[in-house]
Amino acid sequence: MTLAASWELQKAIHASLVGDASLSSLIGGRVFDRPPQDAAFPFVTLGDTDVEPDGAGSEGAAIHRLALSVWSRARGRREVKEIMRVINAALQDANLLVTGHALVNLQLERASVSYASDAEALRGRLVFRAYTEPTS
Repeated sequence: MTLAASWELQKAIHASLVGDASLSSLIGGRVFDRPPQDAAFPFVTLGDTDVEPDGAGSEGAAIHRLALSVWSRARGRREVKEIMRVINAALQDANLLVTGHALVNLQLERASVSYASDAEALRGRLVFRAYTEPTS
C-alpha cells in the first residue's frame, strides 16, 4: 500500500534529526510532531505530508513530500538559516532505515524563510521529496 511507508519514513526522519549532534547543538533535540505550548525556541516541527503512488506501476512504491519547519525568535534570519543548513546536511541523500521499505532517495525540493503570522517568530520551511519501495 502506498501509505504504508509514510509513518515509517516520518519516524526515521525524526530519529535522524534527534540523533544528529550538529542539530542538537543548535536546538537541543527539540524536534516535534506538534510542539508543546511552552516549547523553548528554536525548535523544529514535522509538517505537512503528501503521499502519491509513483505512477510507474511499481506496487507499493510512493513519492512522499514532507515539510519541516524551523521556528526561531532570534533577531534576523541567521539562526533559522543555519538550522536549515544542518537539517539539509543530515537528510540530503540520507540512508535512513524505513521499516518494511527501501528509501531510494531523499532530496531537498525547496526551502523558504518568512515571518510567522504573529511576527514574533521566524519560520524556515524545508520540503523534502522521498521515494520509497516496499522491501517485501
